[in-house]
Order: sequence, then structure tokens, then C-alpha cells
Amino acid sequence: MTEANSAQLWNAFRDGDAQALAALFDAYYPALFGYGRKLSGDEELVRDCIQNLFQKLWRRRAGLRAVQVVKAYLFKALRRHIGDETKLLRQHRHLLPAYSDSFEVTYSHEEFLIAQQTDAEQQARLLQALNNLSKRQREALYLKFFDGFSYERIAEVMSLNPQSVRNLVFNALKTLRRVLAVTLALVCLLSSA
Repeated sequence: MTEANSAQLWNAFRDGDAQALAALFDAYYPALFGYGRKLSGDEELVRDCIQNLFQKLWRRRAGLRAVQVVKAYLFKALRRHIGDETKLLRQHRHLLPAYSDSFEVTYSHEEFLIAQQTDAEQQARLLQALNNLSKRQREALYLKFFDGFSYERIAEVMSLNPQSVRNLVFNALKTLRRVLAVTLALVCLLSSA
């Protein structure tokens, strides 16, 4: 769905068109669910939060502003909603995976396969490097490379300025390049021996 189509649906929904809201829900549910699972390992909580978010949007539609990039708006709203729900549940002493304002991503082989790496040791080193990045670096990389957000949209979702997001991504990639360079050097040494 293009940003222009999303913006049109958003405006129709704000004007009371329930089908427009349903179309937005259908279009963005998979991406929201994937992002929400990175924020909380509790899939049921994520499903509930997405449902609650759209119900809340419907109830407050008259007071909502026009939005240029609906996906970024929904990601930010879901992030906030999951945080609020988790804090509320923790206050009631329910046990859930910890949530903080930082992003908990643990990359798996299924999510981050690198075509050039065929050796299991190389993959393990890369995954270890990814998991050793800061939580914000992992979130910025996830939004940039898995959801295709621009730096400006990532900044909006993470409540940062765009330059801070650029710095997070740059430093994360620099760290990953360093790890990959060491790994490639070891492979070259081993293969030449």
C-alpha cells in the first residue's frame, strides 16, 4: 500500500468510514505484529494491543490529526501502547517479559540469513555481534532494514532526532563490519594454511 493510499484511507477513517479503518488494519497488521513481537515476547499481548489500538483509534477518530506516513504513526502508537499495557500488568504483579523503553531484539538464523556466509561459525559470530549491539542500535537496524523505514520515520517511532538515528545505524554497522572483517580474515588465514 502506498503512503498516498494510506493517507487517503486515514482521512476517510477520520471522517467515520469503518471500512477504511478495516483496510488499514488488514494492510498493517502483519508488520505491526512482527514489530510488536520484538517489543514483547508475549504474542497474545501483542495481538490484544493491536486490537485495542485500533479500537482506541476508532473511538478517538474525530480528534486525530491528518497523518502523512500511517505506518510510522501506527508503529509509534503500538510501541507506546505495549509499554503502557506491560507496565499496567506488572503493577498487577502479572509475570510478563520485561519491557522498557529500549528494544529487545534477539536475532535468529531465520530472520537474518546472510547469503555470503555459509560457515556456521561465521553466522554465530555475526549473531553474537548483533546481540551485543545496544538495544537502540538493534531497534534502529530492525526498523531500517526489516521494515524499510527512512531515518526520519525511525526517529519518529523511537522519539529521537534523525541525526541520532543515523548515528545509531552508522555505529552499529561499523561494529558489524569490524566483526565481519575479523571473521573474513580468519577464514582467509585458515583456507590458505
